[in-house]
Amino acid sequence: MKAILSARNVCMNFSNVRVLHNVDVDFEPAKIYGVVGENGAGKSTLMRILSGFLQPVEGEIHFEGNKVVLNPLRAKALGIILIPQELNLVESLRVYENIFLGDEMTRGFLLSKRKMIEETKHLMAQLDLSIDPTVYVSQLSPAQKQMVEIIKAISKRVKVLIMDEPTSSLTDEEVLKLFQIVRNMKQKGITVIFISHRLKEVRQIAEELIVLRDGRKVYQGEIQGLSEKQIAELMVGRKLDEMFPEKPVPGTEIVLRVRDLSTADGIVKEVSFELHRGEILGFYGLVGSGRTELMEALVGIRKVKSGEVHLFGKKVQIEDPQDAKNLGLVYLPEDRKNAGIIQILEAFKNTTMMSLEKFSKLLVRVRKEVDTFKSYEKKFDIKVRSPWQTVGTLSGGNQQKVVISKLVETGAKIFLFDEPTRGVDVNARHQIYQIMHQMISELGCSFVVVSSDLPEVIGLCNRVLVMRNGRIVAEAKGEDLNEKELIYHATGVKEVGAYQA
Repeated sequence: MKAILSARNVCMNFSNVRVLHNVDVDFEPAKIYGVVGENGAGKSTLMRILSGFLQPVEGEIHFEGNKVVLNPLRAKALGIILIPQELNLVESLRVYENIFLGDEMTRGFLLSKRKMIEETKHLMAQLDLSIDPTVYVSQLSPAQKQMVEIIKAISKRVKVLIMDEPTSSLTDEEVLKLFQIVRNMKQKGITVIFISHRLKEVRQIAEELIVLRDGRKVYQGEIQGLSEKQIAELMVGRKLDEMFPEKPVPGTEIVLRVRDLSTADGIVKEVSFELHRGEILGFYGLVGSGRTELMEALVGIRKVKSGEVHLFGKKVQIEDPQDAKNLGLVYLPEDRKNAGIIQILEAFKNTTMMSLEKFSKLLVRVRKEVDTFKSYEKKFDIKVRSPWQTVGTLSGGNQQKVVISKLVETGAKIFLFDEPTRGVDVNARHQIYQIMHQMISELGCSFVVVSSDLPEVIGLCNRVLVMRNGRIVAEAKGEDLNEKELIYHATGVKEVGAYQA
């Protein structure tokens, strides 16, 4: 079948560094493509070229057999629409106003609100959606906002829809709904390009796979028959060792004991558990189960109503994260960009910001800060042009390694990691697991890992505690540590007696 959109020998430079090398790709009509690659492989750059937001330094773009020079308006007119990872919606406007923003329907000289609302309802019905066109976007869930972006694209008579990490903030149920909508779009003749780090999802939705590595296309072909491991090996260009290192052997010392902890807002209810030295303890549960709220309560971000926390055998009172840090307990938040890093600051300053007392007398000793960062750069394989590079310009995996370096530099021995590999490519994910094991073997650290990724909690953790409705409802270890058991407990399909730590 003749391609609807093609790139021929496309090259791109940033700051005299070539980031795309002679890329050729073809996208046929009414087909779903998966595009994968490590962070920095060139996926988003290529998609921004195909949607007119960047101009290649070499090469050509062809649409429906004709050479075209694209800008965002020209691409939109042709039906090439990009939905970026950071959605382009105006939160203070209503749904229908966002959908027709820039293309408002009028009656004479006046806006026709009724016509836009009715057309929005019609577009919603095509995809079996039931979002009120008159509500403000700020009131919608992340999944609903994603759907509004899709409706917005359809309203522009989309022919090629490019979706950059569309499932990063969606629940499993919402992902299934999105996949059904994507398949409906294919049936209507639309080509969908699906960019994701989640290889399992790519295998579920895509008919054809494109793999980029170091700015080069290394594979385009059928995805059927390729395992996640094979796809990952195409991405990194080498055989991967087992994704998860051998599980650590915990000691007998209890370094963290929690007894009947409840939060003032009522989300966490009478939670009790223990963490041993050298252990990786997992927490699993559905969205709203209280896992993140529990972690926030332990480090003083969320107010505790009742219960006790013991660190290294001593009862402690933690009022804020500074108290927690001073006691050797630190937290890696789920929202890395807004709570883990300061994007406009240099990488080395992000590493040292929680431990400035080590680097200052009357003035901060910048050279010592830089030298400290360089030690982590080497130890954790942080990819930066220099320690002075702003951390917001790093890939997700390298940002996460900077956050971990910041926590390690505090000297803490207990780490609470909330979704530590979200938005991280497969190689960086493997490296983060190796870093955790290195910290256990060299520093005697212990970890609590909150994750929605079932293979992660199963492959990484010694034990997994399952939360539902703010309570721990089960413990899984040994042969019981499998996807079926965890999902049964998380959903309430399988009930056991009250969990006892």
